[in-house]
Amino acid sequence: MDESTFLAACRSGRPVELDDNGTAGELDADLIRRTCGRSADQVDPRGIRLRNAVVAGPLDLSGVDVPFPIRFENCRFESALLLDGARLRGLAVTNCEVPGLLANGVRVRRDLDLSSSRIVASHRTSASTSRGAAVWLCESQIGGRVLCVDTVIDGSGDRAVQADRMRVGGTIRLIHDFTARGEVRLLGVRVHGSVDLTGAHLDQPVGLALDLADTTIGGSVFLIGATNGRKAVVRGRIGLNAARISGHLMVRDAELSAPLREPANGGYTRRLEAGTALSAPRLSVTGEVSIEGDSVISGGLDLSGADLGAMFVEDSCRLRAAGRTAIDLTHAQLRSNLVLNRAVIEGSLRITGCHIHGNVSLRDATMSQPERASLVAGQGATVDGDVTLTNLHVIGGRVSFRSASLGSVLDAGGAKLINPTGQTLSLHQATVGGSVRLVDGFTSTGAVVLTRSTIEGRLDCRDGVFECPAPGGVTEDGESPDSGHAILAFFATVRGGMFLNWARVTPSVAFVDAVTTVLVDDPTNWPERFAISGLSYGRFAEPTEGHAVRAWDWRLRCAWLRRQTVFDAGPYEQVARVFRQHGYATQAEEILINQRTEARRAAAGRRPGATAPGDGMVSRAWRLLEAVYGWTVAYGYRPGRVLWMLVALLLAVLLSVSVPVGRGVLRAADADGDVYTPAGALVTTNAGAAAHAPGRIDVCGDGQVRCFQPIFFAIDTVVPLVSMGQRDTWYADTEAPWGEALDVWLEVATLAGWLLSSVFVLSFTRLARSAA
Repeated sequence: MDESTFLAACRSGRPVELDDNGTAGELDADLIRRTCGRSADQVDPRGIRLRNAVVAGPLDLSGVDVPFPIRFENCRFESALLLDGARLRGLAVTNCEVPGLLANGVRVRRDLDLSSSRIVASHRTSASTSRGAAVWLCESQIGGRVLCVDTVIDGSGDRAVQADRMRVGGTIRLIHDFTARGEVRLLGVRVHGSVDLTGAHLDQPVGLALDLADTTIGGSVFLIGATNGRKAVVRGRIGLNAARISGHLMVRDAELSAPLREPANGGYTRRLEAGTALSAPRLSVTGEVSIEGDSVISGGLDLSGADLGAMFVEDSCRLRAAGRTAIDLTHAQLRSNLVLNRAVIEGSLRITGCHIHGNVSLRDATMSQPERASLVAGQGATVDGDVTLTNLHVIGGRVSFRSASLGSVLDAGGAKLINPTGQTLSLHQATVGGSVRLVDGFTSTGAVVLTRSTIEGRLDCRDGVFECPAPGGVTEDGESPDSGHAILAFFATVRGGMFLNWARVTPSVAFVDAVTTVLVDDPTNWPERFAISGLSYGRFAEPTEGHAVRAWDWRLRCAWLRRQTVFDAGPYEQVARVFRQHGYATQAEEILINQRTEARRAAAGRRPGATAPGDGMVSRAWRLLEAVYGWTVAYGYRPGRVLWMLVALLLAVLLSVSVPVGRGVLRAADADGDVYTPAGALVTTNAGAAAHAPGRIDVCGDGQVRCFQPIFFAIDTVVPLVSMGQRDTWYADTEAPWGEALDVWLEVATLAGWLLSSVFVLSFTRLARSAA
């Protein structure tokens, strides 16, 4: 086509269509340049519309001010399109084949439309000293939209697009069958609208596939599947470092993959951590970040230090970062909720130091293959709302909220936490503003750690299963997680009460120096061994109405206390104190009696976990005295027993001296040597006979000896605190039949009386100290 024909078509505003027998006609690129320059005033305001043409030679509009729009449809360019510094009213290159677009600094008042075109090339410009690109738009300004619908851009091993610091007044749409082979670099762009990558495919196996670092986006970023079923696919890293998005960041029905390898160090970029699919430290999103639908992300999401409105990962999304961090929210801030419901996550969720102003929900999620020990690493995190772990399934790692502040309830109802050699749930030094609910089939295979935590509500273990198959090793923070206990609650404070009506717990639990208001449990439902030294509570309560008798049954409580791993008197005293404060004084004494019995057994080394003292004579004598003290007056709590023993001993002595055999061997002597029996004088000396007229000597020697009174004799023998003269006057004749036996019996009775009387006095002394 000659120049006059071309200008005539342009003046009329008709499309210029070159078609020679079904093949595209050729048009010289210089003709187009001259028309846009010297002949611009002859062109219709509708601009140049060129169809089915082969543009011969380089079309160079660099620096040209074109006052009308230009549109190329179904054209083929022999050389790259050069638009550096040009000023255009509008530019459309649709369904064309272009060996490159170099448009750094271009100004387009309306849309830049590259839809359905194929741009294959790699060019270098002064905008970059290290890499080439197929499309260059650095420092450009687009007043309308950037449209790349069904566009294919192949950077031939370099970048597909480099548009650093581009300004766009509308929306960037890289949608439908848009395909980029090489990095799409939009570093520092300012977009008033959204960035839409619906159905886009970006392929860059080395390093970044999409770089939106330091961008400001007035709308949202969409990386979603198209309506025709085509998924959005990004093979390579997405960079959103320090980007600011006023709307949402949405990933739906997309596949994101970390780069296969990292580029060599060089240039002005830092080396990023391998395995990261989305690198967005310090990202700011006013709305929410959502990953939903049938999305699969192979690699980690780095959102450390981000400021997000909310984050949702739902609808069976799969995050694959085995052995690494799947989602990193370290020191991030979420102004609303963090929700990972029904997600399948391989790798760790890190919210260390994160402040979440709403709730955290991992309902029905599945987590496995952590980085180091924690699948949920929430050390020092602050959550203003609830933490919901309902039906969470965790394998091979722990859920840790160490030193965290949780504003309300932590609900792990129905969760399955499996980490046999370590911790499953850690609230070490955490503060929980509500209750901790490990209920409704909650299962922990490993150690639940509540050490030094403060729980303002309840610790509810209703129907939970707690198992610790083996003691864990050393955790990443250098501390031993457990000692074979299924639950560790050292120095824990639970203000709403401990509801320990679990379904099963093995092999042990430890509530050492823990404090609560009410202990709701069935004493028969505790494990075979446990540690409760220093456990403090105000009262007992029954888990259900049918267990009321069990909760306050002192015999069951004593059996419960006997199962302590190591004997400690403190828990006995705590139980007795609670019983006494609620009007069960007698039962409290029975518990303290059991305490002394168990203490004696522990001292003798006959109790599991006890260490026997030396077996010297003093130790054996002391243990014997303790045993007698327990058998007689129950360590002073039953002083009435010794009175009955004294009465029994008194009656035994009375009987022994009242029967003829006993009375027959008793003797008494006066000052003259006369010997008497209870029946009368047995031997009378001459002096005695002279002193008494015949017939006047009675059974008491006419006052020469104290008359024998069996009851007073028995009292004098048994009760050492009084003296009635009977025991000093009458004695057993050891030469008479049965005399020696009676003498020994009376001595034994005297010793027994002394012992029982001493025990009685000691019992009252203990009672006096207790009352004081």
